[in-house]
Amino acid sequence: MYLVKRSFQILAVAFLAVPVTAYAEAWSCSHDNLVREVHVVRTTSAPVPCDVVYKKQTEGVEDQIPWHAENDENFCMEKARALVATLESNGWVCAETIIDDGGDNGTNEDTAENDE
Repeated sequence: MYLVKRSFQILAVAFLAVPVTAYAEAWSCSHDNLVREVHVVRTTSAPVPCDVVYKKQTEGVEDQIPWHAENDENFCMEKARALVATLESNGWVCAETIIDDGGDNGTNEDTAENDE
């Protein structure tokens, strides 16, 4: 029991020591031998502008930006979660992941749909 409690304390301290602002919201989904990822990417510390980036990791397809928002701070997260839900309803197994985007993600394109 002591070992379990101590392990939990160490994990809690390690988690709190990580700077939260360095992370983006992301999901990794798999089906058979295929892997797809959905990321919400922000170019600044503000909630907008943001992009939803859809990656088909194992399919040799260029990353897609199906949605982009300039004004609505909830738009990208709502669209990303809906895309993940669609994948899951089609048999994909998805898990939320934490990624360190290093503060520079290089996705400043305005080629996607505008927010509502």
